[in-house]
Amino acid sequence: MTTDIKDSVRRFIREELEWSGPDEQLQDDVSLIDAGVIDSLSLLELGHWIGDSYGFKVDDTEMIAANFETLNAIEAFVRRGSQA
Repeated sequence: MTTDIKDSVRRFIREELEWSGPDEQLQDDVSLIDAGVIDSLSLLELGHWIGDSYGFKVDDTEMIAANFETLNAIEAFVRRGSQA
């Protein structure tokens, strides 16, 4: 499941957010925000997609950079959310 979450997020970033940068910027521990992969608008889109895809509501208070900084952080966030 670990790889599935990260791979799904990578696909979403590439296909839905139409990001076409280098693969190095989509590594597990790279800051997606600092690398310019996601901005505030795409963070909202990603948050809504995660909630829909993994079956839980992403609260507005959870839409913070710490939960979406890296693919590792996103995976941890999804795991916490899907257990709630």
